[in-house]
Amino acid sequence: MRTAWLTDDVHDERRPLPMAWIRHFPRVDAAACLPLAALLVIAAADLCLPNGGSVIGLLIGVPALAGLRQSSARFVAATGAATLATLGLLELSMVADERLRFAAVVAGVLGTTAVTAVATRRRERSDHERADLRAITDAMRRAVLRPAPRRTGGVRTGVRYFADAVEAGLGGDLYAVMETAYGVRVIVGDVRGKGLAALEQAADVLGAFRELAHNEPTLTGVALRLDGFLARRGGAEDFVTALLVQIPPDGADAELVNCGHPPPLLLSLDGASTFVDALPPAPPLGLVAVAGDACPSGPLPLPPCGGHLLLYTDGVTESRDAAGRFYPLAERAAALVHPDPDVLLDALEADLRAHVGGRPEDDAALLVLDFDPVPSAYALGGDPAPAHRGTDDLAHEPADGR
Repeated sequence: MRTAWLTDDVHDERRPLPMAWIRHFPRVDAAACLPLAALLVIAAADLCLPNGGSVIGLLIGVPALAGLRQSSARFVAATGAATLATLGLLELSMVADERLRFAAVVAGVLGTTAVTAVATRRRERSDHERADLRAITDAMRRAVLRPAPRRTGGVRTGVRYFADAVEAGLGGDLYAVMETAYGVRVIVGDVRGKGLAALEQAADVLGAFRELAHNEPTLTGVALRLDGFLARRGGAEDFVTALLVQIPPDGADAELVNCGHPPPLLLSLDGASTFVDALPPAPPLGLVAVAGDACPSGPLPLPPCGGHLLLYTDGVTESRDAAGRFYPLAERAAALVHPDPDVLLDALEADLRAHVGGRPEDDAALLVLDFDPVPSAYALGGDPAPAHRGTDDLAHEPADGR
């Protein structure tokens, strides 16, 4: 921990600021103090009652109060022992005069302590199992969704992923940024469904995209090949909404293919935001051939100097607040825009969490593309950067959006 210091200019000594120790004082757990407070109140009430009056039977409920917090079974047992000790101190006369009543109170305290301790122990095990499951699913998701590099060719990237609050972090959102001989190619998509099946299909789509991005000369060709891949491997109702973006290495106009996905958002530093939704609608991947349709591509206007292109999944725009209102992404992104993509993403993450009051119910992804006039390795006639980078070259991505 950091300590605030006061410097003495004469003797060049550093000493702690007055009252700085308060910040290091242990925090008091109000829930842990509740059983003790109940014991004190019951004891005081019992002592203040006139002869013949007693509230000592209320002690039976004190051990149950220890189970209201995220405590251990040992804490519950200690509370039960303290309750029995309080009973013995208050009602020594009851032991001789009212043995049956005293035994009933003791039995009640022991029974409440035992039941609460067992319930607390089961809750502890459930919490540990849930934490282990979350760690496993986080590792699985990270194996599928590799961290996006901070720079790919002439494109800076930033990404945030929010694991859903229901399916233990297993969702179907996907993204990838790759440098190829055709330019930087990007995919952002959302698999239908949740759970292990959705994560498995997301892994299949990303694997196919990483191969096709290097070998298919046109972006429409990549989309059609992905559609055929999903149609062969998936079921009749399996599909993936996806955005595919290509930024040529020569700095020419970018290209966009939208297969049933929410449109990208152009952000400028002056606070303007514009959805790129001029393309004709196309079915999601896996349903293009079934619908007898195509995946037309269109020009993608690059944001002005210092602006951003924001790609996202519907888990962002469909997040609701307590009143049922959807998250206004365009409005909030325009208000929070910043030249640094990571600062923008941090602000959007905090704003989205505040909107929903925690984690979104559905998994969600945000991907920011920032264009710089830096030529790629392909444009210079060389090889792209090695696939294995240090951690400093990777975009920040929280493990679960928490």
